[in-house]
This record gives sequence, structure tokens and C-alpha cells, in this order.
Amino acid sequence: MSRTIWAGALVGLVLPSPAAAYIGPGAGLALGGSFLFAAAGLLLALAALLLWPLRALRRALRGRRRRRTSVRRVVVLGLDGLDPELAERWMDSGDLPHLAGLRGRGGYRRLATTTPAVSPVAWSGFATGVDASRHNIFDFLGRDPATHLPVLSSTRVTAGGGGLRIGRWALGARKPRYELLRRSRTFWRILGEHGVPSAILRVPITFPPEKFDGLMLSAMCVPDLRGTQGTFAHFSSAAAMAAETTGGTRHALRPADDGAWTGEVPGPDDPRGGGRPPLSLPLRVELDAAARSARLVIDGQGCPLREGEDSPWLRLAFRAGRARIHGICRARLTSLANPVSLYMTPLHVDPERPALPLSHPPHFAIALAKLHGPYATLGLAEDTWALNERVIDERGFLDQVWAVHAERERQFFHVLDRQRTGVVACVFDATDRIQHMFFRHLDPGHPANRERDAAHRDAIRDLYRRADDLVGRTLARLGPKDVLLVVSDHGFKTFQRGVNLNAWLRERGWLRLRDDPEPGPPPPLPAGAARETPEIDWSRTHAYASGLAGLYVNLAGRERGGIVPPAEASALKAQIIAGLKELRDPLRDNARVVNEAWDAEAIYRGPYRENAPDVVVGYNAGWRAGWDSAVGRTTAAVLEDNTRAWSGDHCIDPRLVPGVLFSSRPPRRADPGLIDLAPTILRLFGVEPPAHMTGRDIFEEGTKP
Repeated sequence: MSRTIWAGALVGLVLPSPAAAYIGPGAGLALGGSFLFAAAGLLLALAALLLWPLRALRRALRGRRRRRTSVRRVVVLGLDGLDPELAERWMDSGDLPHLAGLRGRGGYRRLATTTPAVSPVAWSGFATGVDASRHNIFDFLGRDPATHLPVLSSTRVTAGGGGLRIGRWALGARKPRYELLRRSRTFWRILGEHGVPSAILRVPITFPPEKFDGLMLSAMCVPDLRGTQGTFAHFSSAAAMAAETTGGTRHALRPADDGAWTGEVPGPDDPRGGGRPPLSLPLRVELDAAARSARLVIDGQGCPLREGEDSPWLRLAFRAGRARIHGICRARLTSLANPVSLYMTPLHVDPERPALPLSHPPHFAIALAKLHGPYATLGLAEDTWALNERVIDERGFLDQVWAVHAERERQFFHVLDRQRTGVVACVFDATDRIQHMFFRHLDPGHPANRERDAAHRDAIRDLYRRADDLVGRTLARLGPKDVLLVVSDHGFKTFQRGVNLNAWLRERGWLRLRDDPEPGPPPPLPAGAARETPEIDWSRTHAYASGLAGLYVNLAGRERGGIVPPAEASALKAQIIAGLKELRDPLRDNARVVNEAWDAEAIYRGPYRENAPDVVVGYNAGWRAGWDSAVGRTTAAVLEDNTRAWSGDHCIDPRLVPGVLFSSRPPRRADPGLIDLAPTILRLFGVEPPAHMTGRDIFEEGTKP
């Protein structure tokens, strides 16, 4: 680690603030005094400095166990979702000169993604060199067989608590436990065991951060301060607001006697329990209509706002007795009148006062904040749901995305300029988020174009140009012994129509609701029934959907109340697969909705395949699991228009959405895949990949068998 980072870490630890560790609703809070927090961090930093000679010696001895190579450093620039068809189009038109230069030197291939083609699965395959059945991540969401309800697939948090509480101190209390559910060993852990350090920045599915020889800043699945994956707040003076908002909460602004508007910022649950309400902070908006501006005051701290502009990061401290829970957020004044409206991002964990583990070593996150200022820590930092719900407009979303991107660039180049050996890997999310939200501009017939303007029709082309510029600035910093790999985990297609698999299963008689007659066809559900979550009758249900990847058999002995005997499961899956392949969309020229569907037992061979969906669905381009289907709801219609801003996607047949690979060293394989990169990176440093890795070195002759 560079002396600059060590210095920043020590500054952050010698001059601390009170800290606490919040782990989510109902999970509890572990409290610690500022002195103890600082002392512990300082001791860790000093111990690392004192042990540096021993660590250097150990690294040198480990390095003897690998072959000598000409490679000094491998830089992995992850551009999440960069699409090969769009990249090729704009390379040909001259818009992407740096990527075109790599292609011209033979360093470009389309890159096979994973099954399914969703980011948690794909980046886990990148890290481990194996498929989902060997690393245990099959989707964004899994399901709990005991309840049939969706659960986060990658991380499990076990509550702390217990012990004797005296004032702010919890004596003998259990610490909360954070568990990463991804299995198999990552290439950076293996390299560390051979004396090769790595810096892993914001690679998805790295929360909680693992201990290894290197640096890590966690990404996807880092929660917000309220314990969710990102909940925005919308404040309005409107007398009536939307009754339901996905991804956020609505809050009334009340008029004050002096013409200002007041409200409360919702915070985390009170860790002291006892039926106490969630923590909150007072909010006040003082308007200056003539200047098109306002002054935002939260808990006595003021910040000027201009209409249509983001605030800087605001530091918030929620008080629970004498303890403090620290977060940061940005605010945006979206309307000065008729009604007054204010948007607030989710409450990110404050990286200078982290309430939960953000990095390895722990002081790395603090050091980055001390050196470069506050930054987004939420796993999914770009607030797509605020745009979907029209709480912010497209300009507001783009401002947010590029602000997060700029923070990531500062962190990436800081590390790249200081770590001269080993691996530096950083994943940038703008390429994914902007394509999700603006793909309709590339598809004139998209249902999401209704009642929306086209002011940002070039947002995706501009995105690719900026990505190319980032590649150029990265290339300028590389030496002759460096290898650059520019990687995307998947591509993109239009998402016009949502598919509700539970509604389809109900039509076919494989799923029943409580009020459905037996026998006979089920009665039609009223529009909007999914929002009431009709209760599924598990005693008559043979299969059900949850998540984006597929569906599950209600298997006896596995699911609670399961009714399908294991001996009959294969036949049922075959019937479901045949039915899915026959599904047509009458509003889209009777086109096939599902390109392919697979029995999980036919495509997965690893030790964790029992956690996979029983049937994996590969939708055709234009279709995807519907919004309600993803969380296990049952709707009135099987197929419906997707009218949200989220208009592009990749959760379809993985053969339709390959990613990209650009390399400064031309690959020899004609058909590389994402899981090939882990063994390739190991080989570049003279480390033989372990036998369990199913990927192959892309610089070997020939093609994969």
C-alpha cells in the first residue's frame, strides 16, 4: 500500500468521530465509543506498518512458488453492460478511437456471458472462474424454501445483540455477522497466496469485503443506512401524493409560520428497540422564489440549493441516546412551487465513519474519503427507481450517475498511479445504469416512449464516448509490462414487454390462489391485484416464480408445504419448459416470448446446483420477467407493456447478450467467456489455476472444447 494511503488512514483514525454499526431493519445495532473505534483502527494501522517487512518477506517467499513471467501488472477496466453491437457500430463510425485501436491490434472479442446473464452471476464468474453452480450465485434474488419469499442472493446478515446495556455501552454483546454467500475462491485470493497483491475496487458481489493480500472496496449489495438496497425519500407540499412508491418513501412538507416548509428525514430503526419509532432528523426548506433557490436545513445545518441542481454530500448523524449513526446523502430541489418538491438520495453509509464493513483493510475506505472527500458507498448507488417513479427527471438522473462515476475515476486512478505490480481491477457502473434507463431512445417503438420527451436521445452514444475516453486515459498510464483487459459482463437489448410467470403458471393450472376454484379455470384477477399480493395456495401449487432467472418446483421435502414428489419433478419441469417455448405474444406479431428454457439439472453440475431455480428461462430479445414477477407476485395478465424508464435489459437468453473483451495483448482463443478471465489472470502471473476452475486461458492456442 502506498505511503499516501497509509497517511490518509492514520489521519482518519487519529481524528475520528463517534461511530456505530447499523446492519439493517430488525437486525440490531452494535455501538462503540469514538475513542475505542479510533484506538482499534489506529492499532490496526500501526500493526500493519510494523509488520510490513514480514509481509514483504512472506510475499517474496510465496512468489518463488510461481513461474517468472514478463507481466508486471494486469489492469482490469470493467465497463458493466458495454454492448458489442453498439461498440462495433460506434467504433466503425469513429466515435471510439481508443477501443478501435485495441481492435485494430487484434485485441477484441465478443465475450460469452454466464447463465443467467445477470450481473451478480456474471461478476461472480469473473472473480472465480466457475459457473453459478460452483460459486452459488444464481440471480439477484433467491428464495427461502421455508417461506417461498424472495431473499437477497449474495449476502446474509445475522443480528448481534444480547449482553448488558449500560447507557451507550453494550457489554458482552454479540457482534453482527455479515456473510458473503458467494462460494469458490477468487483469483485475487489465490494470487495473494502466491505473493501477488491486488486492488479490487467496486467489483460486484464483494460485500462484506474478504480478507486477502491486497485492497478491496465493496460494491453491489452494500446496504444503505436503513438496511435496504437503496430507499430514496421524496418530500412534497402537495396535499395528496402517490399512495405507493417503489424504491422510495413519500413524505409531506408542512407550512411553517414564516413561509418555510418543514418535515422529517427518515433514518434507521432505533437500535435500542423497546418499540421506539425509527430515528429521524428535522428538515426545513426556506424558499427564495425570486432567485430560484432555497436553503435546506437539516438538524440545524444549512445548505443552499438551486432548482434542478444536486447538493454536495450532506453529512447526517442520527442520535440513539448518546450514540451516533452516520450517513451521507444528496438533495435536489425538483420544484419551487405548485408543489414544492425535494428529492433525497438513499442514506449512504458515511465512508469516514463507516457503520458497517466497506473495505479491506477497514481503514482503506476511510483513507479514500479523507483523501478525496465523501463518496457513494451504496452497492447500487445510481437511483434508477427515482427516475422510474418520476421523482427526478432524466437530467437529474444523469447528473447523479456522472457524479458517482467521477468519484470512481478518482479512486481508480489514485490506486492505478500507486500500485505498480499485481492486479488493479475496477468496475464502472454508468455503462449499465444509463443503458437500462435510456435504451428506449434507441428503440422508437418502445412503449416507454409514451408521454416522455426525447431530450437525451444521445445519452447512450455519449456514454460510449466517455467510456472510450476512460480507456484512453488508462492506456496512457500503462507501461510495457502492463496488460489491460477491458471487460463487460453482458450486453443489452430492448425491454418492451414484461412476463409474469406466476400468472402464466396459474393459467396452466400449476399455481393456485386461495380463492381459485378446483377444478376449473381460475377467475380473472382485477387490475392491480398484484399490489395486494394475492395469497398463493401452496397445497395446490406445483410451481412458482421468484427472481429474474426462472421458477421453482414446489418440491415435497424441500419447500415448506411442498406437494410435488421428487420422482415427478423432472416430468413437471419438462412440461413447463415445453409450455414456455410455446408462449407467444399476440401484440408483437405472435412472436416467441421465450427463446430457450433449461432444466437446471441439465446445465449445472457444481455442488451448489440445488440452490438454482429449477427451470432457468432465457427470454427472447424484447421480453423479460415483469416487475411484479421478479418479487413473486401474481398479476392479472401474463404479458404487459413495460412503460418505465428502465427500458433496456439483459436478463434474457445469455446467447443474445454477450459482453466485450478488449485486450492490449491479443487473445488467441476465438470464443472467450467471462469465466475464462480468472484463470487467464492467474496464468499471466505464472500461477497455475486450481483444478476446480472451469474457465480456460484466453491466451492459449485454439478454442475451448
